Amino acid sequence: MSDRQKNIALVGGFLLLLIISYVFSIQKTFELKTKLNSLEKDKELLSNATERIFNLQQENLYLDSILQLKDVSIENSFQQTILNRLNSFSKNESIEIISFQEPHSFKENTTRLDSYSFEIKGNFNALLKLVNTLEKQQLGEIISLNFEKKKNYRRNKQELMVAFHIQKLAQLD
Repeated sequence: MSDRQKNIALVGGFLLLLIISYVFSIQKTFELKTKLNSLEKDKELLSNATERIFNLQQENLYLDSILQLKDVSIENSFQQTILNRLNSFSKNESIEIISFQEPHSFKENTTRLDSYSFEIKGNFNALLKLVNTLEKQQLGEIISLNFEKKKNYRRNKQELMVAFHIQKLAQLD
């Protein structure tokens, strides 16, 4: 063999040795390095998990206290909440719940629109206080109020009735 052939064989052997060493050791080192980085990220997330859980529990307690102040129960449906508010208001004022109809629901994409209709009888001032109370409590949007004076033939008296229509928007899961 000549010197030129020996040099070519030496360079070729060196390149072959580099390829073999890359496949068997360096490539595995890079794979282990990326795996190590992902495990370190997971470890960091887990180390913050207890702190995050504590913060979320504190936020949950805070939100529950706000709901308690506004007298809203998570277990009750919106319809039950309105009825509870109307009943508590009727104890203090001279109003009477005449009817409470089933809610009408309309769904579109990820939004649901519920409409609640009910009729209340009472004097004008008490009915205005009820409207004001419902608006302040922000249970939903009062869409329509229909005051109507009807004659009660049994008592031979005029009575004032108001028909409420309240709508509430909700996001579907």
